[in-house]
Amino acid sequence: MYMDYEVTDVVIIGAGITGLAAASVLENDGMSVMVIDKDRTVGGRMTTRRVGPGLADDGAQFFTVRDPIFESIVNDWLEQGIVFVWSYGFNDGSLETAPTEGHPRYAAHGGMGALARHIASGLRDVRVNTPIATATCDDKGWILQDEDGQIYTGNALLMTAPVPQSLRILDEGATVLTRDDYVVLSGIEYAPSLAGVFWVEGTVTLPYPGAIQRKDANISWISNNHEKGISPDAQLVTVQASDDYSIQMWSAPDDRILNALRTDLEIFMRDGATVREAQLKRWRYSRPTTPLQERMLIADNEPPLLFAGDAFGGPRVEGAVLSGISAAERLISMAR
Repeated sequence: MYMDYEVTDVVIIGAGITGLAAASVLENDGMSVMVIDKDRTVGGRMTTRRVGPGLADDGAQFFTVRDPIFESIVNDWLEQGIVFVWSYGFNDGSLETAPTEGHPRYAAHGGMGALARHIASGLRDVRVNTPIATATCDDKGWILQDEDGQIYTGNALLMTAPVPQSLRILDEGATVLTRDDYVVLSGIEYAPSLAGVFWVEGTVTLPYPGAIQRKDANISWISNNHEKGISPDAQLVTVQASDDYSIQMWSAPDDRILNALRTDLEIFMRDGATVREAQLKRWRYSRPTTPLQERMLIADNEPPLLFAGDAFGGPRVEGAVLSGISAAERLISMAR
C-alpha cells in the first residue's frame, strides 16, 4: 500500500509559524515538503479574527526580537512592509505612561494571520482543514491517515502542533517512542487562554498605544485593534484572561466568560459606548509552562521523527520560529 502513494521528503504536522518556518528552510534546500493542519487556515495561535467590518488578533498580539537570526528575518519582513513596530512597551492601566525604551513590539499589517499567510504563500504544498488521525511508520517511511481516510506518506515526520495533540496522533507514542522520549514529551504542559473580541461602537480610552498589559490581574491584556492599526473599519477590542483565570473559568458557558471579560473592558468605555457584538476564542494550548531548553527533540526512531514548536527553546513567536529553523536544518543534515 505504501508504494501506491507519492512519497514526500518531509511531512510537517502543524501550519503554525514553526511548521511554516521549517517548511521554508527545507524547500529552499530543494526538499519536497507537505504541511498539514487541522484548522481552516494557517497560523496556529497567530490568527486574526474578522468580526463585522473589523479585524482583531485573538491569539498572539505582538512579538519581540532577541536573536540575530530572527532579527534578520524580521528586518526582511519590515523591508517588505509585512510587519511594523507597534510600541516599545505597554501601560498597566495606571496613570503612568507606557515604556518607550524597551524592545520593539512588532505587529503585522492586517493582523498576525496575515504574516502567517505571507509565509505560507511561498510554500508549494500546504493543506488546511485536514485533521490527521494517526501516524505510523515502517522501514520505508511514515504513513499518515486523516479523519476521512486519506493517506499521506513521507520519509521524515516533523510534528509542530502542541505536544499533547502530537502524542495523540502517535497513539501516545505506543509504537514509535522510547520510554525516555515519551517521558520528556509528556512532561511538557500548557496553560489555556480565554480571549474575547468585542466590537465596540463609541469611545474606548485605552492608554497609548491602545493596549494595557497586567501580568498579575485576572484580565491580563486589553488592546484596541483599531488603534493598533490593523482594523481601520471598526473598533474591535481583544480582551485576554490570565493563565489562572482562564483555568478557573474554562468550563463556564461562553456568555458568562464574555461577561466576565467585558467587565474590565467597560472601565475603559466612555459614556454612550456600546458593545455591538462579542465572540469568544478558547486556546487550550496557549502557552507552554514547562518548555524544554532545546530547540527541538529528535526521537530515537527510524524513520526520522522530530518535534518542534514554542515549547522548545522558549514560549514566544521568536522561539517558535527558531525551533522550526533548527528542526529543518537537522533534517537537511540527516538527509545528506
